[in-house]
Amino acid sequence: MNRSDRDNKGNGDRIEIPVAGPDEEKVSEAAKETAEEKETVTLSSEEYDALLQEAAQAREQYLLAVADFENYRKRVQKEKEDIVCFANEKLIHELLPILDNLQRALSMKLDQAGADSFLEGVHMVSSQLHSVLSSCGLEPVEAVGSPFDPKYHEAVGVLPSEEHDEGTVISELQKGYRLKGKVLRPSMVHVAGQPSVNKDSGDS
Repeated sequence: MNRSDRDNKGNGDRIEIPVAGPDEEKVSEAAKETAEEKETVTLSSEEYDALLQEAAQAREQYLLAVADFENYRKRVQKEKEDIVCFANEKLIHELLPILDNLQRALSMKLDQAGADSFLEGVHMVSSQLHSVLSSCGLEPVEAVGSPFDPKYHEAVGVLPSEEHDEGTVISELQKGYRLKGKVLRPSMVHVAGQPSVNKDSGDS
């Protein structure tokens, strides 16, 4: 026997009215909101046409914005390609006179008497080339006589030496360079090692 039966049995004239619980109240509110959402709005033909026109204008503006952005993207991409393509234009332009001098030197017919002049001309071209590269921020890496530094030097061999401290660069096979402080190419060097031991020194 449930509570409702007990109450009706004890009070014959009493009628119990069910009260909606928390869950039932939520269901009622959700149903009410759904009903409100389904309410329709009546528009006149002029208002409807105006809304259609606004939607068409919004779509046209969106398409124009997309087209403008695509044109901007293509323009930026082209500018980047031009920068990469012509980034060294100034440097190459300054190197052209050096190339001309080298071609003139190579086209010369040399004899023993002109060998000294040719060698002097090559030194001048080399000096001119170094001057142009130096103006662009290129500088040689200090090597011979300096302590070995793996940041700037690449050791290709260790030579025993009694004249230099161990770990000192004693010869340079290929010059290294830095470009505006950044290592462009390390120097290939030989490093001083411990002096060689005379095998016969211990014999008596």
